[in-house]
Amino acid sequence: MKIIKRPYTLVVLVAFLAMLVVCPRAGAQTATRQIALKGARLIDGTGRPAIENSVLVIEGDHVVAAGKAGTVSIPKDAVVQDVSGKTVIPALINLHGHLGLSSNGADSVAGHYTQENVLKQLNKYLSYGVATVASLGQDEDEIFKVRDAQRAGNISGARLYTAGRGFLEYTGRRNPADVRYRPQNPDEARGDVRELAAHHPDFLKMWVDDGLGHGTKIQPAIYQAIIDEAHKQHIRVFAHEFYLGDAKALLAAGLDGFAHSIRDQPVDNDLIKTMKARGVFLIPTLVRDEVLFAYADSLKWLDDPFFLGGLEPGALAIIRSPENVEKGRKDPDIAKYRAGLEMGKKNLKTLSDAGVKIAFGTDSGIPTRFPGYFEHRELQLMVEAGLSPMQAIVAATGTNAEILGGAKEFGTLQTGRRADFLVLDANPLDDIHNTEKLSAVWQAGKTVPSVSAKKMSGN
Repeated sequence: MKIIKRPYTLVVLVAFLAMLVVCPRAGAQTATRQIALKGARLIDGTGRPAIENSVLVIEGDHVVAAGKAGTVSIPKDAVVQDVSGKTVIPALINLHGHLGLSSNGADSVAGHYTQENVLKQLNKYLSYGVATVASLGQDEDEIFKVRDAQRAGNISGARLYTAGRGFLEYTGRRNPADVRYRPQNPDEARGDVRELAAHHPDFLKMWVDDGLGHGTKIQPAIYQAIIDEAHKQHIRVFAHEFYLGDAKALLAAGLDGFAHSIRDQPVDNDLIKTMKARGVFLIPTLVRDEVLFAYADSLKWLDDPFFLGGLEPGALAIIRSPENVEKGRKDPDIAKYRAGLEMGKKNLKTLSDAGVKIAFGTDSGIPTRFPGYFEHRELQLMVEAGLSPMQAIVAATGTNAEILGGAKEFGTLQTGRRADFLVLDANPLDDIHNTEKLSAVWQAGKTVPSVSAKKMSGN
């Protein structure tokens, strides 16, 4: 018996050892090769000081290490890219955008809300380094299919969040091109919220504004019902507002975030105290106010190659047409637009200095508010308002990721976060305009087509 068992035992042992040798080889063939970017200045989106001469290590779609050279080891078999002299920042996050409302960014003819157009605009955002977009209202229900398909890994472009249709005041008039809910009373408002909740929106958006006195607002009893029902459905509520008085009333009703600056008068201590106590954020959207007079005034950025490089065919002709320019110049409210922007800047600085949570968004995607470029212009206006470049960048990255509930997934360049970032040819801490010096856009550990790359290739 022993003579028979020994050869069998030997065969089993040899087979087992062979498996130990073969299996690691098979694993090595399927393993993702790491990438290391070395030498750049790293701004990680947390607000910590920039790291000079950094090492950023990527494996698959995530960051596995980030820090100063010498403290972070470069893996032996990594693909090494020397990015000395450049600056790396997290990809931008726009907490206030819109999708599908224009075919070329400038026209406003109805019928553009198609999956094809939405996807085109998500990729437009990404080409400018905006890797996440929160669409704040005016979305048709098709948006939920797009969002869910993207989260299943079937659709590319900027990461998508949506508020769905949104809520506006009831006027008695119907616009077939406007899908927003317009409840006539609190009970109808609650029913509309429940209908929206069935689609699992990421948040809810409502408009509480009279358009500088030219319209009407949602009544307090109705927006109170919207907020109450949304919170019962575990949905946060963000609001378009203009006036300080409305902002205070919305806070008292339980609002979770402001989608715009307060632009009629200086903010006061009561508002600041309440916002801080409840962690309510504000998205300045300064560029939204600037664009209301930008074309009439032919502002300098209209000739910016970074702006022009991303325009769709026909868009420039529309915004520069004599009819469009003259219409802007004759707008009776143009002086109020300019004053609103200045008040918004002043209030942004006051709120930031007081420690209120400042988010980042642009209201881009509405016709003539161009996705991608407007996010860079917003950074510039925030710095003009008195924020430091680092504060503006953090608002557009780490803070927005936290508000979206994704702080452990994206928005900063830390271990375990998605490798979504921009490589810049110059330091934005020296001049915030340097975010336009876009060398490369990375999403999920891979480079993607960017506006700068198209310009450099002549396409």
